[in-house]
Amino acid sequence: MAKILKTLIRKTFLNTYDNLVALDDPYYVLDKLLRRQNVNGILDAGGSNGRVTKKLLRFFPDATAYLFEPNPDYKETLENLASENARIKPQFIALSDKSDTAELNITSNIGSTSLFQPNKQFSKSHPNETALEKTVSITTQKLDDWVEENGNPTIELMKFDIQSGELLALKGAKKTLLSSTLVIYTEIFFNPMYEHGAIFSEIDLFLREFGFVLYNIYKPMSDDNGLLNQANAVYIHAEKIGI
Repeated sequence: MAKILKTLIRKTFLNTYDNLVALDDPYYVLDKLLRRQNVNGILDAGGSNGRVTKKLLRFFPDATAYLFEPNPDYKETLENLASENARIKPQFIALSDKSDTAELNITSNIGSTSLFQPNKQFSKSHPNETALEKTVSITTQKLDDWVEENGNPTIELMKFDIQSGELLALKGAKKTLLSSTLVIYTEIFFNPMYEHGAIFSEIDLFLREFGFVLYNIYKPMSDDNGLLNQANAVYIHAEKIGI
């Protein structure tokens, strides 16, 4: 019956099967999955203006959020946010597989900003979003190094929205994945949209090596030709959370 109802809603309200919007709110799913767990630390990689961080903290009132955002255009906003809420700890660096420096590609649509450059397909389909406005030199760091340098906080929930940089960040977080992480909420690309950026299959295989399994996929999006491009995925360490 639930499947029939979802199909009816999609036909009635969306009138398309190209861009299906999940009926489940992923934030409530995260809350359900972690309800019996002690969530003390949240990682928000690609935190932008802190909107998602604030939402997650409402669900997990005992947690501290470590918000990683290397784009200097957000720095003042995040500093003000942190001054108003001591549970928000902005970090003005990018997570990667090594502690180094890199060039951040800031695009006309700030949401498409990435360590990687948009590929031809992405640039062709979204020219107004992908035009390169400037590049800035930023600091990158492995999450494992950052954790060790900052008193070894536990990070039970990880959220990633870093435009195909997710795999690099995960490769720099191997110790953290093994020690404390229970759930990961991440953007995924089914087809490449950035030069040298990771796609879903690579992330999926990597996380399975650390005991994580795919729980569900949310908010899939396709382009004007019906090509499935991206979505958000929830991964869980089923053994640790008892599923």
